[in-house]
Amino acid sequence: MARVHPFPALLPSLARTLEPSGVVPRGNAAPQPAHVRPLLEAANPSAELRRQRESGVLLIDARPSLYVVEVHSQAGKLGGPPVRYLLCGLRPDGGVPLEHDPYRPRAWEVEPAVTLTADDHGVFRGLLAEASERAAPVWEGEYDGRLLVLRRIEPSPVSKRIQAVLDEAPMRPLTALADAGPTLAAIVPLSDPGLELLPVHRALKGVGTFREETFLTLVTAYARVYELDEPLDTPRGLVAARERLATLISGHHAVLLVLPGGRGRILRFRQGLDLAHLKGAPRNPTLRSLDLALLNALVLRTVLGIQEPESPGHPQVFPVEGLLPLVKGVETGTFQVGFALNPPPVWEVRAVMEAQATLPPRTLRVEPMPPAGLLYLDTDA
Repeated sequence: MARVHPFPALLPSLARTLEPSGVVPRGNAAPQPAHVRPLLEAANPSAELRRQRESGVLLIDARPSLYVVEVHSQAGKLGGPPVRYLLCGLRPDGGVPLEHDPYRPRAWEVEPAVTLTADDHGVFRGLLAEASERAAPVWEGEYDGRLLVLRRIEPSPVSKRIQAVLDEAPMRPLTALADAGPTLAAIVPLSDPGLELLPVHRALKGVGTFREETFLTLVTAYARVYELDEPLDTPRGLVAARERLATLISGHHAVLLVLPGGRGRILRFRQGLDLAHLKGAPRNPTLRSLDLALLNALVLRTVLGIQEPESPGHPQVFPVEGLLPLVKGVETGTFQVGFALNPPPVWEVRAVMEAQATLPPRTLRVEPMPPAGLLYLDTDA
């Protein structure tokens, strides 16, 4: 299990409003404000961070501490309480990422490794709220339309209680941790109602075995096919498809088939399918219940004959974040066809953590995420 530690921080001089870098983060990387991009693009980000430290550009907070960052809703107070992340030093100590082939930070001291922790009874969430009420703000500003508040948690009984709770709680990072030394981590409880787990969809390109009529005939052995009432290339059609996909899963699993011309079908997998005998199905029964695992094993491997569709960098299978980009990609001919998934439910992610299993690559991402560059972990202190 990974271990949480207070850490000495390097604090940059931040403006009231942070400018987005314009680069869309990959996978579960933290968003990068413009002031962080030159640091991460340096040949050796760690050496560049050390140079800035020695030149006096960064304020040195040598006393090891924990920090909490509050990410408020874009709707302001009407959006409810903020999502709170604990910023800390995280050492692996046997902890493994939640996903296969996780995102590897360019600099483990700069990009916070977003880490999910089980918090079934809301204890950790309550401690973060308590610590936030007592902690003085270090910085307050805006990023990408959201209010952010960074607070320093002084060494205190509350900080010790936070560490004690996390010493026992299952934690799984969404990014790779540093092999030697601590990683700057942003830990968020799965119990936070403002946290969204978003799916990463799949698109196909260059698959010679895909013929629409043949595919729809063959897939009926594993799934029932439902028509959509509205085309996917309209806002109303997208909303209707999301709602239909979400409401057809009672006791079942389903995916949305995205076809050219704004057309679509919903594939609801049949109950009682024996997946254990399929070569491409996960051996772990917990993983076999995932929508993505069913898509990979039944549709991509068995029906279409695609080899290792879950392998990173596959030449025919591409992860796509967001239903609208998936529909546009199929519409413009960038992709042959797409498969959209429901968001993974919290209980399912919790079950994977409890089983010490690992999700397929690019299964999920979280929103909102704290941006990189609010502070840095000082490994030289």
